[in-house]
Amino acid sequence: MHIDASLCLLRPGLVLVNPERPCYQIELFSKAGWDVVEAPHPITPSDHPMWFSSTWLSMNVLMLDHNRVVVDANEIPTQRLFEKLGMECIKVDLRFAGSLGGGSHCWTCDVRRNGSLESYF
Repeated sequence: MHIDASLCLLRPGLVLVNPERPCYQIELFSKAGWDVVEAPHPITPSDHPMWFSSTWLSMNVLMLDHNRVVVDANEIPTQRLFEKLGMECIKVDLRFAGSLGGGSHCWTCDVRRNGSLESYF
């Protein structure tokens, strides 16, 4: 239901993919020189209520800039991956909010952006 639980663009040149939901167009990114990184499996317990989504909301993150990411405070493996990629994790407890059907990227909308229009392909 959430594309951000299947494929998430983290910054120019870096894409996060779900290892259980293959993206059949991922070669578009690879051919353009992007690094394709698999998301770690979520640690949300299997009995946790997820009415409109899946535990893979662990990869539905909000990038504040190229190096700072808002991530679920409970998802330690995801945090470790981002830290390994040189990102600062801003940890917020999102587990029960995710039960209602969305992650931090779903709940936000850019109202102003700086910079110019660029093509990454």
